[in-house]
Amino acid sequence: MPEAFAIGRQAVRWIRTGLNGLVWRYLGLGIGNPPIPRSPGFVLFLCQGNVCRSPFAERYFRKVTGDGNIGGIRSSSAGLDVQMSAPPPDLAVKVARTLAVDLTDHRSKPVTADMIEESDMIFVVEHRQAALLRRTFPGHDPKIFLLPMFDTGPLPAWDYGLRYNIPDPYGKPEKDFLECFRKIESSIDGFLSRSDLHPRRM
Repeated sequence: MPEAFAIGRQAVRWIRTGLNGLVWRYLGLGIGNPPIPRSPGFVLFLCQGNVCRSPFAERYFRKVTGDGNIGGIRSSSAGLDVQMSAPPPDLAVKVARTLAVDLTDHRSKPVTADMIEESDMIFVVEHRQAALLRRTFPGHDPKIFLLPMFDTGPLPAWDYGLRYNIPDPYGKPEKDFLECFRKIESSIDGFLSRSDLHPRRM
């Protein structure tokens, strides 16, 4: 009986994932990123709470660009729903360290209108966050980019939503943090490798 129950739960998960993939295949027809600006000087990474995804993206971006030494591009991160400043969870710090990214001194902060105004590019990690950003800070659509759409890695056929979303690993096992951070790395690498990107020269 327990074995049959487990098989039933697995089947439900497969069905749910398949339906979710079909939904995203349909929604994806109307989703795209705006043109990359010719000389971005400041990029902002956003997620929900600014404790896992966006801080890792910011620190990895700084690592691969030499803290702004590539074209003088500066970077920061913030959260769309930050009630109080908080550090990343221990598991996020641990997994980031295995990828040579240090999150130990990070503390979350909320996004502000000044940050949005100053940014040349704003990267969000979920499609719904882009929609929220457009409602909260209208008039900045040309700056808003879905980071996962730059991912150059292979996408699982059964979860098309990963093209537009990087799932939040908060409260999940270590493997979820690793998958999340690896996808962020691949997405940032894909962005930086775009042939039409012309960073500001020093």
